[in-house]
Amino acid sequence: RHSRCLTRFVLQGKSVSLTNFFRIARNTMTMCFNKEPVAAEVEQEYWRIVEQRDTHVAVHCGKVDTSTHGSGFPTGKSEPFSKHGWNLAVLPNNSGSILRHLGAVPGVTIPWLNIGMVFSTSCWSRDQNRLPYIDYLHTGADCIWYSVPAEEKAKLDKVVHTLLQANGTPGLEMLERNIMISPEVLCREGIKVYRTVQRSGQFVVCFPGAFVSKVCCGYSVSETVHFATPHWMNLGYQAAKDLKCRCIAKPFSMEKLLYQIATAESKRDNGLLLTTISSLLKDLRNIELHQRQELYKAGLLSSARYGTHDGNLGPGEGRKKPRGKWLALETLERRCQICQHLCYLSMVVQETDNVVFCLECALRYVEKHKSCRGLKMMYRYDEEQITSLVNQVCGRALLKNGAAGGGGVIVGGAVTGGVDSCLTLNSSKASPAKRGPRKRATVEVSLARLSSIHMPKAAAVS
Repeated sequence: RHSRCLTRFVLQGKSVSLTNFFRIARNTMTMCFNKEPVAAEVEQEYWRIVEQRDTHVAVHCGKVDTSTHGSGFPTGKSEPFSKHGWNLAVLPNNSGSILRHLGAVPGVTIPWLNIGMVFSTSCWSRDQNRLPYIDYLHTGADCIWYSVPAEEKAKLDKVVHTLLQANGTPGLEMLERNIMISPEVLCREGIKVYRTVQRSGQFVVCFPGAFVSKVCCGYSVSETVHFATPHWMNLGYQAAKDLKCRCIAKPFSMEKLLYQIATAESKRDNGLLLTTISSLLKDLRNIELHQRQELYKAGLLSSARYGTHDGNLGPGEGRKKPRGKWLALETLERRCQICQHLCYLSMVVQETDNVVFCLECALRYVEKHKSCRGLKMMYRYDEEQITSLVNQVCGRALLKNGAAGGGGVIVGGAVTGGVDSCLTLNSSKASPAKRGPRKRATVEVSLARLSSIHMPKAAAVS
């Protein structure tokens, strides 16, 4: 049962130059193969090693932040294609991606380089925020991608739980622990698995919520970045709630993204986006104000304001700044020490130890200790401002709702790739809002037929 499962131990290695990494990759290839193998030969040998377990293989891989080491795409203003829509260095600012409202976030809106060698493996995983992403193979050997669509989630959870004898741990959580399971095993258990081979010069797009894994067939350099359309918002909002419940740190605040979108888009004509975020803003408002009231009822008396730099303030409030040691809180979000939640709208600080709680965890703390002594609530927006912004967005959404229609995102679960696939994003710079109807910002992906070995043919997803 476990013969085609691989547990990968990931250890941080020393920093090496790209030249030295290439030399190591070349030597590893020479030890494993007599001649340059094709993707199918690497795949066959890879799973043979996993099945038979008679050989210990250690390989290297690297992840490089392009903000410090440079992108593989042209970035100079005078360079050809430096502003092209398929340039992943500029895609985060594309007007079709709502993540542009986040600014620069490492591992999200800042592209990263993936450096691999033969047998370098990205084990089964899905983005923790359920974000879609795009990967471009700059140079080197092929990469084999496997994908399980998001709609297979419940079935995959049961199968993995059974295969790994998880003893109460959800199967999907087991997949987050560097576990590699053969796609052939998953197929035999009734899971839909798709496969594609990415070659140099090709893009691969991973859909929201899809589970993917990757095996490199030799030395390779690829570049990856996230994007998101309005259709992702509901999925991302639920993912953020799930991460909070599981006490997993998020790379960015969903609250911040919602409020940044609201303040930027509330006076524009993007009916789809406003309609999407209006219900989420109302839910967030209800939770936020309810928790504040509960803390006040529990006896919390001390509160102060911070973070007046987002532009959603009343007249004359723009220059107000908190005094004393709370000034440092203005320009950053602190993490709750219990659930690792990024506190954007508000937080409760234990003044003596400077410990931060989100409102939910603060309520539990007060309930446990039967006291609010030493606690102080810090908030970014007061109740009136929160209600005003929500009403503004909801009102605008109602006005534009009748005009919204047609189009959309083809949401699938499979990894697609190759030159036959098409990711359509606005390649021009974001322009100021104009009067009259606007086309909806969408990502349209046409699924290419995927080659398959040991797996059923990919079904059309629409």
